[in-house]
Amino acid sequence: MKILITTCGVGIGHASRELTLALYLEKKGHSVEFASYGAGLHFLRKNHKTVHPLPNMNFEGNNGSIDIEKSVKNSKDIPYTFIKTMYKEARIIKRIKPDIIISDSDYSTPYTAKLLKIPCYIITNDLTFGFSDSTNKQFIKYFEKSIEKLIHQISKNATKILIPDIPGTIKVPDKLKSKTEFIGPLIKTPVDLTKDELRRKHNLNIDDKIIVVTVGGSEFGKLLIENICDISLELNVDTIIIFTGLELNPSQFKIPETNKTIIIKQFSYNLVEWMQLSDLTIALAGHTTTMELISIKKPNILIPIKNHKEQQKNIQRIKPYEISQTTIIDDKEKLKNLINTTINKTDTIKINPNEYNKFIKYNGCKKAFEIIEKKE
Repeated sequence: MKILITTCGVGIGHASRELTLALYLEKKGHSVEFASYGAGLHFLRKNHKTVHPLPNMNFEGNNGSIDIEKSVKNSKDIPYTFIKTMYKEARIIKRIKPDIIISDSDYSTPYTAKLLKIPCYIITNDLTFGFSDSTNKQFIKYFEKSIEKLIHQISKNATKILIPDIPGTIKVPDKLKSKTEFIGPLIKTPVDLTKDELRRKHNLNIDDKIIVVTVGGSEFGKLLIENICDISLELNVDTIIIFTGLELNPSQFKIPETNKTIIIKQFSYNLVEWMQLSDLTIALAGHTTTMELISIKKPNILIPIKNHKEQQKNIQRIKPYEISQTTIIDDKEKLKNLINTTINKTDTIKINPNEYNKFIKYNGCKKAFEIIEKKE
């Protein structure tokens, strides 16, 4: 089959999990092309995939915080962007003639697919919303309800809704339950190498205390990186490896030449491998990141973007595994203290075996493949 995957391009979490699924589908003999925008587009092109550009959408904000009011006020172009995106999608679909379409949190696609009579599967880890929780503005609450109603209506038109997580973790509205299936996480299989072997591979000292910091593909992670740089010499670690993501240039972070603690990189094809070799991983609380951290049982500090309801849900979601701690993005002192109190006890932080055993029963790629092949 020829498959088109459209994916939300805000950050790289959506594109990352769809790349994992695409590689699995390609191994099974299917042909896959992508459509995305923003960080998702950059990430997929970096991974040498065929990607068709779509109109850009993003949140407003800075200093590690989404500005909900500004984002909503600047959303007056959403109807135009939605129609423009549908037009662009329709042209792509007519040109490449896919047999099916997979849409990861990109809600114009299912509507376009329905008009063109092509089966469409939605992949999403959030079917409820809560971005108005951070404000008392009534117009934002009305806007949220309208968007939620629209997305639920669009989702009902999909062939199936696939949740890349295990059952019971995501709230599914009653009207969508008959179309929804939990398939398990869409993540790469961790490399079969020990922490010491990975450190030798990357020329790192086996005995060093190493933390890895990643902000995915989000510009909202800039503040976290700046704070880590500011407190780096006060941390009880030997090496700090920072991945800025494709939307942030490592050169914009001014690190004194005398600071030999920090290694700063923009991108890795195998970020999970770097997290595996760390003693402690510090990351923004994206869904794909939390799934990866569970899969490698890695002690971590997750930091949600302010006013990002989904990331707050992700932190609650990972708590039962007992490997995560959290703090706020704009408090350097709390971050420093949390890292220093955690880094020396990482060997005692063990994943909850009961929760982990539930988690590893699921193979999201295999389950998605079976559903798509049957055209359920």
